[in-house]
Amino acid sequence: MTDLILQIKVKVKIASLKNFAEKLISGQLDRSAIISETYCEKDEPSIGISYWKVDDMEEFEKKFSLWKQFYETIEVKEVLTASEAMIGLFND
Repeated sequence: MTDLILQIKVKVKIASLKNFAEKLISGQLDRSAIISETYCEKDEPSIGISYWKVDDMEEFEKKFSLWKQFYETIEVKEVLTASEAMIGLFND
């Protein structure tokens, strides 16, 4: 089975920010699948992007379920490494 790498783009609910931070700091949110720093948009810091690595979408949904309550919007896209993309492009 191939691991999935997912790009997660979210918009944080500002009203939940304090509770969200407390859960993160106390370790109550599962971060084990996160493989990158979270980066936020300079012009809209409530929007952040991170990358997660999971076995399948079922694992992602399980790990991400507690995070959802803190977000207004969520976009999930499967991504490839640059080398995987290059191989795919050359083979087309």
